[in-house]
Amino acid sequence: MKKLADDLKAVNKEINALSKKLAQLSKKADKLMKAAAEKKVKLKAAPKKKTGKKAKAAPAKKAPRKRAAKKVEPVPAKETVKAKAGKKTAAPEKPAAKKAPKKGSKKPVEKPAVSSTPTSKVLTLMKRYKKGITISQLKEKSGLNDKQISNILHRASKEGKIQRIARGVYQLA
Repeated sequence: MKKLADDLKAVNKEINALSKKLAQLSKKADKLMKAAAEKKVKLKAAPKKKTGKKAKAAPAKKAPRKRAAKKVEPVPAKETVKAKAGKKTAAPEKPAAKKAPKKGSKKPVEKPAVSSTPTSKVLTLMKRYKKGITISQLKEKSGLNDKQISNILHRASKEGKIQRIARGVYQLA
């Protein structure tokens, strides 16, 4: 037990000695940092001396070649018609009026745009089932996973597009 106490005292002395050395080193480091900071300030503040004689310039070193950046041409602004003597400038041209279709021509029948988003798939499925549809049926018919269907149903119910009839059963509002 006595040996252990002696060992602890020896370790304690070594730790104290190391802490003193550490404190001294940190003070030296602080002094060096301050001196370096002062030198930088002095170098910037000192004006360059001008001499009457022109010194020969050292030959310039060639910088490594850089790739030329792509030149972007500026987009020209809208041109205006120049005013003739005493006249105002012309107003910008208006788009041509749409021609009315001829009486005898047939217009192609336009189908409503069907978006293929997961939300539209679920809502079109729900239109078919007036009494409501379960989540498992939606999963089978749409091919979407549980998480997608859950998110779609939550969002649509918040927006008021659908309503919950029973647990897991939804219908269009």
